[in-house]
Amino acid sequence: MDKKGIIALVICAIILMVYFPYIMPMISPPAPEQKSSEVEKNEPGNISTPITNNAPLSNTNITAAESGNENKSEDLGQIPLQDHIVLQNENIISVWTNEGASLKSVTLKNYKDSTKTKEMELFHSVLRDYYPLSITKLKLGQNGISEEVSLANRNFRVIGNSKNKVSFKTEFQNGFQITKNIAINPEDNHVSMEVIFANKSNQEITCEYQINAASGIVYEGEAKMDMQAVVGIDKANGNYKLIKTLTKDLPERNESVGISWAGAVNKYFAAVLKPISNDIIYSVDSNAINSGSNNEEAKEEVDFVVNVKTKPVSILPNSEQKHSYVFYLGPKIEKLLGEHNLESLLGFGMFKAISKILLKILNGFYTLIPNYGVSILLLTLLVKLMLSPLTRKSQMSMFRMQGLQPEVEKLKIKYKNDKQRLAKEQMELFKKNGANPLGGCLPMILQLPIFFALFRTLQLSFEMRQAPFMLWIGDLSMPDTLFVLPFSIPFLGSNLNILPLIMTVASFFQMKLNPKTPSADPQARMQQKMMSFMPLMFAFILYKMPSGLTLYWTVSTLFSIGENLVIRKSIQKLKKPMPSH
Repeated sequence: MDKKGIIALVICAIILMVYFPYIMPMISPPAPEQKSSEVEKNEPGNISTPITNNAPLSNTNITAAESGNENKSEDLGQIPLQDHIVLQNENIISVWTNEGASLKSVTLKNYKDSTKTKEMELFHSVLRDYYPLSITKLKLGQNGISEEVSLANRNFRVIGNSKNKVSFKTEFQNGFQITKNIAINPEDNHVSMEVIFANKSNQEITCEYQINAASGIVYEGEAKMDMQAVVGIDKANGNYKLIKTLTKDLPERNESVGISWAGAVNKYFAAVLKPISNDIIYSVDSNAINSGSNNEEAKEEVDFVVNVKTKPVSILPNSEQKHSYVFYLGPKIEKLLGEHNLESLLGFGMFKAISKILLKILNGFYTLIPNYGVSILLLTLLVKLMLSPLTRKSQMSMFRMQGLQPEVEKLKIKYKNDKQRLAKEQMELFKKNGANPLGGCLPMILQLPIFFALFRTLQLSFEMRQAPFMLWIGDLSMPDTLFVLPFSIPFLGSNLNILPLIMTVASFFQMKLNPKTPSADPQARMQQKMMSFMPLMFAFILYKMPSGLTLYWTVSTLFSIGENLVIRKSIQKLKKPMPSH
C-alpha cells in the first residue's frame, strides 16, 4: 500500500474514533439541583387580592384572613383528587390526573419495552411537581400589577370525561378562568390539547405561562447517552434546526425566534409538544431533576424536565384566548414524524439525504423478505456492487504502484540529494506506466459519505429495534451477545459478542490480501506495522455497537475479500505471457 493510502486510512480511523462517542470516557453529569415541590413564594404586597387568591368563583364565602394569604393554593379538600382518568385509542393508553390537569403516564400498545415482556411505557413521572402538560408557572397581570403562581399542584374540576376526551377547568376570584380540553382520536399517535384562557371580568388581563413539555421519559441502554432534551427551530421552507442536549449537559436554555416545538427523546421514541401556531413559544429551558431519595441506586437515576414558556397575551374583558397543541407520543418513524413536521428528530445528520435513500432501499428489501437481517445483507451487496468500479480502480492502482516500487527505489538512490528532481522523475514514471499515487485513497474518500450515512441509518433506524435476524442474533439494535462471561474483559465488559470477532479475523485476512509496498524506508515499514493493528482498533470501536451495524461491516469485509481475490486473479492473467505461434 502506498504511503498516501496509509495516511488516508489513518485519517479515516481517527475520524471514526472521534465520531463514535461511545468509546470516549463518560463524564458524569453534574449533580442536579433538587427543586422544591412547594409553590414559589412571592413578596407580599405585589398584587391585589382578587388575582392572588386561588379559590374558585364557586366558593365566594372566603374570610378576610384566608384571602390575605396571597399565594394560598386551592384547598384540595374543595375539589377531590381524581388521579386515574384513562384516555385511550388503538395506539395509546394515557392516564391523567386533575392535579394540575396533567398527564401521569403513557403506554404505547403496539410496542414492547426493552425486556420484550410487556407493553412499552413511554414515560412515567414519579414526581407530581413535574407531570407533563401541567402549567408550572402562570403570570397574570391586571391594572399594572402582576404575580406568578404555580398550578402544578392545584386540583382542576373535571367538567367532561369520556373514553377519548376529558376537560378540566379552574377559576379565579378576579374572573379569570382556565379550561383544558384533551382528546385522543382513534388512530392518532398524539394527544390534542386546547388551553382556553377566559376573562370574565370588566378589565383587561395579561397572561403568560410555562408548561411542562416532557419529563420522566424512559431510556433504553445507558441513560446518560440515550435521553435527550430537544428543541426545534423553524428555519422556514419546511426546514428545522434540531437542538439536542444530553442530560449531562443540563441545565440548558433556548431563547430564539422561531421555536416551533420542544420535548424529550430517547434513541427510538419521542415525547414532543408542538403548538399549532408557531408564534406561541418564547423560550425553552431544560433542567436535570432527581427524586430526592437517599437511596444510593436512586441517586444514579437520570431524569430531566423540559419547560416551554409562552409569549404574553392580552385578554380583553369578556373574551378569551385559545392555544392549541399537539403532543406527539410515539416512535421516531419518518412517516409518523412527517405528519407533524418532526422529521429532524431522526438525527441522520449531514448525510440525511443518503440515509433516507438507504432506509427506503432497506424497507423495500424487507417487503420482499420480511427479515431486516436479510435486508442488511442485500443492502450490503447492493452497496458493494455500486462501489465496485471505484474499488477495482483503487486495487488496480495499488498493484501498479507495487510493481513500480523497484524503479522508485532506484530513483530515490539516484536523486537522493535532489528532492525536486526526484519528485519530477517519479511523476514521469507514474505517468508513463498509467499509475496514480492517489488512486488508492481517492475512492476510499469518495466512499466515506455512503459509509457514514449507512452507519447512521443502521444505528438510529427504528426498524432495527427488536428486529431478529437468525441464530443468536435476536435484536439488530443491540450487540449480538452469545452469552455472558463469568469475568469482565477490560474495555469490553463481560458480554461475548461474536460478530465483532468474526469481523476482526476477516479484516486481518483482508489486509494480508492487499498489495504490499516494499520499501527500505524504516518509517514506511513502521507505518505498515501500525496499520496491521487497525482491525483490532475497529474491533474495540464496534464491539458494543448494534449488531445490525456490525453485521453490515462483517459481511462487507467478507465481500471485499472475495472481490480482492477476483481482482488479483484478473491481474495475474494480464501478467501471464501470451503463447507464441
